[in-house]
Amino acid sequence: MARHLFLDLALRIFCLTLSSATFAKPPKDEAPPTAPAPAPDAARGQRLQDQGDRAMLDMRYVDALSFYEQVRALEPNDAGLDYSIARAHQMLGEFPEALTALERFEQRASVEEKATVGRLQDLFTDLRSRVSGLHLRSSQAGARVLVRDRVIGMTPLPSSTRLGAGAATIQVELDGFFPTKRDVVLPAGGVLELELELHARSRSAMLSVQTKPPGATVLVDGQRIGTTSPSAEIVVGAGSHQLTALREGYETASSPVVLRAGSTRTVTLSLERSVPISHRWWFWSGLGVAVAGGVALGVALLTEHPPGNGSLSPGQTRAPLEIRF
Repeated sequence: MARHLFLDLALRIFCLTLSSATFAKPPKDEAPPTAPAPAPDAARGQRLQDQGDRAMLDMRYVDALSFYEQVRALEPNDAGLDYSIARAHQMLGEFPEALTALERFEQRASVEEKATVGRLQDLFTDLRSRVSGLHLRSSQAGARVLVRDRVIGMTPLPSSTRLGAGAATIQVELDGFFPTKRDVVLPAGGVLELELELHARSRSAMLSVQTKPPGATVLVDGQRIGTTSPSAEIVVGAGSHQLTALREGYETASSPVVLRAGSTRTVTLSLERSVPISHRWWFWSGLGVAVAGGVALGVALLTEHPPGNGSLSPGQTRAPLEIRF
């Protein structure tokens, strides 16, 4: 009896176990659980990063920079991406942008990330030697500032403005004012201090001076404004002014000019070659007189004359006798 009770109990336990397993089994049409899929932005960012890396290897630096910038929009906190952006700018010759990106990488990257790039300080040294700073002051705010024909901002410019070192033309433009420009050399690793004044069209005029031949130094009211190569330009107040052109080997040329406010005037000065002093008539006339006088004096001095009779009669010369012991 006891044995049957034991078997019955074992059977009941088996049935309960089977029933639990049956209910726990998922339906046949339900898929088994899988690992969570990566976030869409992360997957897209990785694809863009790979495309940028391939573009760098293919020397398609513009494409590479475009891919990297798209990745940064998705993952703004990726410090390693700043290094890739810096290298793309460097390959494009955009050294100020490269230096800014590399500084951002140095500030945000971990020690391990910095160790993976290698020769980081050498890269900093190279980029800094190709970058210059500009401190520009202007009499008007809100004017467009162009450097090498590219707008870089509005006045007043930030004191941290960076530009590629070397020769450049800096121009400032503002509606209602004459534009002003200056040819400069931006010092490598240094800072250029520059002040450009804007003149209102309502009170000023633009004057352009040319000379024939070119290459002359031009003065306006006694102030040197430049060399005609091919022209020298200046913005001056409306009214009367005196122009002067100087060039070695030529006579000085001068001319008055009257300028109307808001106008642009071009004046051409013709220079005449200087006549050498030996080609002037008065030089030879004076020289002839001097030569004639010199010849007459030489003839008078060198011509032999008969001796004169003197004032004493021959044989009658008298003189006191002096005896010395």
